[in-house]
Formats: sequence, C-alpha cells, structure tokens
Amino acid sequence: MQVIKKGLIVAVGVALALTLTGAFAQSGDDVSYCNSLAASVRTVTRGNTPSGATGDALAGCNSNPGASIPVLEKVLMDNKVSLPPRPSMAAPPPPFNPKAYRNTAECLTAAYAAKAPLNLCTK
Repeated sequence: MQVIKKGLIVAVGVALALTLTGAFAQSGDDVSYCNSLAASVRTVTRGNTPSGATGDALAGCNSNPGASIPVLEKVLMDNKVSLPPRPSMAAPPPPFNPKAYRNTAECLTAAYAAKAPLNLCTK
C-alpha cells in the first residue's frame, strides 16, 4: 500500500512537471507572436496609443499573451491586415530515407505515412 502511494505521488509530480514545462516553453513563442501582432497594430493605428481592450492587449503581451493575442488578431482582421506567421515549436520532420527499410513494402508504407513520394522506394 505504501509503495502504491509513493508511486502515485511520483506519477502526479512528473505529470505536473511536464505540463508546466510545456506551458513555459510555449509562452516564449506566444510572447514573440504577441509582440509581432502588437507591432502590426501600432502600424495600423499609425503610432497612436489605442485605449480600452486594444490598449490593454498591447500592454499585456509580455505578461499575459494568451489574453492579448485574440484581441490583437481581431483588430488586425477588422482592418483587413494579414496576420504574421505564428512560430512553431515543432522541429521539421527528418528527410525520408528509403534505405532504412528492409523491403519495398515497408518502404512504401513508411513513405505513404510520411507523405513522401512513393517513387523513392523503387530500386
């Protein structure tokens, strides 16, 4: 019984640590995206400091980007301005290597799953 409690506590701690790590890692991307949105909004407003929700969103990019991003995106979309690209945390997939497979069937299956051209598997 004691071992189960310890295991459960460790599992909860690990799950919490992984969740917090993901939240902090994403917040850096959110802050940079929010700052690029804020720069576009400042261009649209021609340097004037907006008031209300837009002003709060501009001021909140570094402290609360999750709440600021939707407000700034709406301002830009309402003004028919294209949104800047959102940074992605995912690394690009490795290039498809047809030599890593023992036979043509495995290669074709992997190529199809990777959305790689199937002609890479012909020998």
